[in-house]
Amino acid sequence: MPRPAMSSGPSACTRSGAEMEIVIELYGALCRLTGAQRCALELPASATVADALEALAARFPEIAPRLENTACAVADALVARSAQLDHGTTLALIPPVSGG
Repeated sequence: MPRPAMSSGPSACTRSGAEMEIVIELYGALCRLTGAQRCALELPASATVADALEALAARFPEIAPRLENTACAVADALVARSAQLDHGTTLALIPPVSGG
């Protein structure tokens, strides 16, 4: 199944009045539920991964219950929710998978 592309217009999860922008990459069920593979998210300059997840859950309430068990990665390394983000960071959200 093809993955939704990042739109070239204003993102569905962009917030106004912020000091930095990060990119969120969504995988698995998160991608399917939001209809987006990537989106920009504007946050205060001191934002953490937890802040980004909270802002994303506010924009897409349907994924909020899944974010608690979602792994977060920056630059191919898993990061804690307390990790501070920088302008231009790409934050990948990797939901748990199952199967056999």
